[in-house]
Amino acid sequence: MSRPLRRIFTRRLNLLAIIAAVLLGAFLVKGQRMILLADLKDKGESSARILAAVTLDAAMVHDYATIERYVADIIRDPTISFIEIRRSDNELLARAGSRAAAGARPLLVRQPITLGTSEFGVITIALSTRRVNALSRNLFISAIFAVIFFHFLVLHLSGLALKKAVIEPLGMLSRAMERFRPGQPPEPVAVEEPEEIAALARSFTEMAATIRDNFDAIKQQREELRLEQNKLATIVDSTADGLFVTDTRGVILTFNRSASEITGYSEEEAIGTRCADLFKTTLCKDACALHNAGETVRNRETTLEAKDGRLLTVSVSSALIFDRGGEAVGGVQTFRDITLEKKRQEMYCHTEKLAAIGQLAAGVAHEINNPLSNIIGYARMIRPEKGPEETARRVEVIVEQAGKCSEIVRGLLDFSRSSGAEPSLFEIAPLIARVVDMVGYQAEKQGTTIHFTPAPGLTVFADPGKIEQVVFNLLINALQTGPPAANIWVETGLAGKNTWFSVADDGPGIAPALRQKVFDPFFSTKPVGRGTGLGLSICAGIVADADGSIDLEERAGGGAVFTVFLPSRGPEDGS
Repeated sequence: MSRPLRRIFTRRLNLLAIIAAVLLGAFLVKGQRMILLADLKDKGESSARILAAVTLDAAMVHDYATIERYVADIIRDPTISFIEIRRSDNELLARAGSRAAAGARPLLVRQPITLGTSEFGVITIALSTRRVNALSRNLFISAIFAVIFFHFLVLHLSGLALKKAVIEPLGMLSRAMERFRPGQPPEPVAVEEPEEIAALARSFTEMAATIRDNFDAIKQQREELRLEQNKLATIVDSTADGLFVTDTRGVILTFNRSASEITGYSEEEAIGTRCADLFKTTLCKDACALHNAGETVRNRETTLEAKDGRLLTVSVSSALIFDRGGEAVGGVQTFRDITLEKKRQEMYCHTEKLAAIGQLAAGVAHEINNPLSNIIGYARMIRPEKGPEETARRVEVIVEQAGKCSEIVRGLLDFSRSSGAEPSLFEIAPLIARVVDMVGYQAEKQGTTIHFTPAPGLTVFADPGKIEQVVFNLLINALQTGPPAANIWVETGLAGKNTWFSVADDGPGIAPALRQKVFDPFFSTKPVGRGTGLGLSICAGIVADADGSIDLEERAGGGAVFTVFLPSRGPEDGS
């Protein structure tokens, strides 16, 4: 428990005053006693010298009565309690008084009686110290009373000085703090002295003003933060996608309304439960950034078991949450139920497949119809009477048209990926370089420059022969633009776990309305007779078979850019 400053100051001042009083009283009493004892000793020595002279003169004439008379006169002094005169042969010449009358600690004075250089005898006088002791005792008592008086006087005066110099200024500071605590505006504390407390008062006034300004700013920021939190809470709660936040252990901290509607779990059931324990599937492992080395996950499909046991297909996106120090403190996951969407997509894909089959059948019929008509026509025109040369020429046309039919059928087989792929890990740059050399003559012939910028060391896990066919088809497609492109750019690079290569040209490009159809079979923007329309379809099939993707974009400045993404590692490498 804390004690007031006045009490602490008074106790310590009392202690110092008492110690000082004891030391001063002891010093005064000791000094006065020494003075009294010195006077008493001088008196005894003076009496002893007179008595020694009288004793020597009387002893010379054997007048011992004179010695007795002088001793009797001197013993009447109340300070002298005992006198004894002995010759050097220890014969007693005179004695008066008693040693016991001198008290416990008498003051003894010994005066030798000398005759020339020889000692005649010795005089012993015992002086009583009772009066000295009484005077010393009275002086000590007086000193104690004086010290007590001056002690209380000093305490009173020092208390008044302490109150004026310290207690009252500190009280003003304390009252200012009390007013400031409930939020009232700080008032200046007018303390002029002492300088130390005046400086403290000025510092407090400045500090209070600064704190008030900071409090106002903090209050405003708190209101803004509360408003933003309310906005965020409203957005989170009203979003159509399910959202939940977890800590680094996977324990759910936030669970919005849509998440409850999708899963059937209430917010109270979800919060405090581990994600894996709540959903009983691999959702957290598949789509949580915490389980994917901090990688942000976007629209990854996985499964989720609802409270009623239904297994839902969901699209999940997740990212880590970091503190100011850059340390991961949790993760945020959003998901939406795509179960019905997947079913509709499957039905749509089935319908698209039927439509594609019909379109494919119509395309095959259209493409094969012309060469078959030529075959039938030239077959009817064969006459033995026309001669062998005419027959051979017409058979040659029939064979040529049959070859066109075979080429169409071979393209269809490639499109359907009827031949099995044999994937392996290989470096992409040398493969592209070979294809660039293959089409280089054709490009040079039509005035097109191919710019190849390889990034060394990039690998691809796929069938090298089929990827070579993709590169070849893309380059031929770029060469056959109308009008011809002046430049073709081929580049390679790395994007995450995928290696990519792109083929770009500065030709006329592809109209936006046609970009969705360029990968359809038998679709072509080239003139009749320049291709079957299966090249890009075959490329798309090969890339999909290799677990990759192909994108088409408009090139800045004109032209088109085809970008192919392929896995850079095989399954055995952790891909």
